[in-house]
Amino acid sequence: MDGCQNSGEGLLLLAAAAAMGLAQGKSADEVGLLAAFFTLLGDQLALLALCSGESGGTDVKSS
Repeated sequence: MDGCQNSGEGLLLLAAAAAMGLAQGKSADEVGLLAAFFTLLGDQLALLALCSGESGGTDVKSS
């Protein structure tokens, strides 16, 4: 998946549309919880990418 086409403009628009769709009809507290969840999800994905890069591309397995 090439998420950087057109300097990331398409990805930015997709993220904005997804955020508006997810927030629709939700309270401020619910939107805040969703934001925290997706921040944590993104951080974990970044960590997994870094860890798999250090091990030569092998899968990261839990012990």
